[in-house]
Amino acid sequence: MKYKHTAKVGISLVSFLILLSGLMYYFGQDKCPKGTFPCANCTICISQSAWCNGLIDCPNGDDENEEECFDSAGSWGFFFKNRTTSKCVPSDTEEVFVCPELCDCGNTTCEVSCENVGYEEIPGNMSKGMKKIALRGNFITAVLRKNLSPYKKLRSLYLNENRIIHIEHGAFENQKQLIWFNRLNEIHKGDFMGLESLEMLLIEDNLIEFADLSDFANQSTLEWIGLTKNMICSNCLTLPYLPCLKDLYLDMNQIEEISENLLSTLPSLTGLSLQNNKIRSIHENAFRNLHELSELNLAFNRIVKLPTDLFLSMGNLQTLRLGFNPIENLTISVLRPLQALQSLDVQEIEIDNMDKNMFAMLPNLYFVYFKKFHYCTTYAPHVQVCRPRTDGVSSLSHLLGKPILRAAVWGISCVTCLGNTLVLWGRLTARDENRVLSIIIRNLAVSDMLMGIYLLIIAIKDTEFRNNYNLMANDWMSSWNCTLVGILAMISSEVSVLILSFMSVERFMLIASPLSKHRPLTARDAYSSMIVIWVTGVTIAFVPVIHWRSSTRFYGANGLCFPLHIDNPFFVGWEYSAFIFLGLNLSGLLVIGYAYTGMFTSIWRTRHATSLAVRDSEFALRFFFIVLTDAACWVPIIILKIAAMTNYPVPPDLHAWIVVFILPVNSAVNPLLYTFTTPKFREILGEGWFGRIRNFVSRRQSGQESQISRASSNKNVMNAMSRDNKDPEMNVPGFRYVMTNDGNKVA
Repeated sequence: MKYKHTAKVGISLVSFLILLSGLMYYFGQDKCPKGTFPCANCTICISQSAWCNGLIDCPNGDDENEEECFDSAGSWGFFFKNRTTSKCVPSDTEEVFVCPELCDCGNTTCEVSCENVGYEEIPGNMSKGMKKIALRGNFITAVLRKNLSPYKKLRSLYLNENRIIHIEHGAFENQKQLIWFNRLNEIHKGDFMGLESLEMLLIEDNLIEFADLSDFANQSTLEWIGLTKNMICSNCLTLPYLPCLKDLYLDMNQIEEISENLLSTLPSLTGLSLQNNKIRSIHENAFRNLHELSELNLAFNRIVKLPTDLFLSMGNLQTLRLGFNPIENLTISVLRPLQALQSLDVQEIEIDNMDKNMFAMLPNLYFVYFKKFHYCTTYAPHVQVCRPRTDGVSSLSHLLGKPILRAAVWGISCVTCLGNTLVLWGRLTARDENRVLSIIIRNLAVSDMLMGIYLLIIAIKDTEFRNNYNLMANDWMSSWNCTLVGILAMISSEVSVLILSFMSVERFMLIASPLSKHRPLTARDAYSSMIVIWVTGVTIAFVPVIHWRSSTRFYGANGLCFPLHIDNPFFVGWEYSAFIFLGLNLSGLLVIGYAYTGMFTSIWRTRHATSLAVRDSEFALRFFFIVLTDAACWVPIIILKIAAMTNYPVPPDLHAWIVVFILPVNSAVNPLLYTFTTPKFREILGEGWFGRIRNFVSRRQSGQESQISRASSNKNVMNAMSRDNKDPEMNVPGFRYVMTNDGNKVA
């Protein structure tokens, strides 16, 4: 039956689109985009900033795993850099060394490990030259002077995961250097008395709420203090004058402000980290004495305002981390003093209204980390390393960041242009009894062809900007050329939606309500309706350009120049974008679905007593595939638009696939559904050059089959004659006989 042709075409088309989209998306995916890292045993990728930040983001928590977060080249390595090179020499060569019960002493008399063995105090009977004692995971409640006084050469003491609540004054009187792990609530003056030669102090991951480090006042050996992961507040921290302190780590505490005097006693400080606190305000003179500071980390706080002169005295600062703060006034005057700055982190900070020359004032800037990709191309094209490297569409090198996107945009643009050109050629050269429908289809083909032209321009621009996009991106996205290309795509999209909606309603009125007063459209009515639709579509595309005439960024939000606003849902003109895609297009989709459902229901009801005619069945199948392709085009866009506006994390790669592949679905498929699958078009093909070629091929095949049949028949006749020795006519000279199809012999 003829309607099977429509079914085959529709099913094949849908299957091909699903398979192609799946393959393109699969081969276009990276294991993890640059700047992100995979979680264990799953496909989730998390950003670099979320790795080892104290907050679990991976399903199995491996982003905060101690093994993953341990950096042997960082501060921990600094702690142990002398551990393997120092030789163990007992203080008394005649002393007898006994390894404590349940402990592991290895092959040396200067290191002992007694972890998770249930000790309630530091064991005795160890060498006086002991340099390392590890007592992690025991039940020690106090550190007494008598426990440690024999070990004058002790360099490392591990007491983490114990129950220490008391430190005797003078307990560390004879110790020179310690790495300290334990659970304390407070550090009072006198707790560390006697540690005149202490170089490093680490009290990490405790419950410390009050920390007074006055015992180390004026000490010239202390160079490193780590108080990360505690409960220290702004008024509960006392830092004395420490002339040689180089690094101070106060991450993940409860500090709410940085006062004028909090850090004024640390003149030699080179590294300061206050990440993941609750800092809201910073005094303008908070860093006035930190002339040597080269690294400052203020990320993951609640800073809204930075004083203009905050960094005035920090001419040596090389690394500044301000990311993940709600900062509103990041200006040139704030960063201008940082002439030595090499690395700047301003992730998750909005800088859309910033001066474009701001980062050009920092001549040594080598690394910069932004919230959005287009900041790299707009504000820092001169910076060598900029993150993020892509917005899912473009990269710093290419307008279309992935090779498969480049291939897709060329292929889809060519298919769209070719298909709609054939529709126009067929509708203009062939006579069509339904002139009104032909007028509508021609206009639909023109609007769909505009989408193909739009994609073709993007493909050409990608070739033009190849390997140099970061230098051209800002000029391209802010240019009127990008705006005009975006207008072209918007006109195509909206005119197609309006024509499809109009055609659906018109057919619904004729088929579902044939007895109503609605009269069929005339050619004049069709032309008038198309003019109104084109004027409406052009107006929709030009309104944002007129309204935001001071900025071309409505269409230039990204390199594709199409204002979906999925990657940046609240960009300039987001209200208008939401009105178009969630208002107008969603309404059009609902109208099309309702109209075609009503038409199918009407046909089914009128034919319920008899089987559907061939044309009715074919019409119903075409209804189904028309609604299906419309839904396949607009439903994903609408869902992702809603998700983006509700701040649901949308993968950046999806934006490119929507514009390059999903959005042109209707433009590429409409010729098949509205023209190539219709009986009229098949009849035209049968009468035209395609039909002549088909008939010629058929005749050639029939002729070859006839020749083969005759040759086979003659062979059978000759074989039969040679076997027939009794026929006297076979021996008559000069005669030749041929057996006919009816069994008679002819001379």
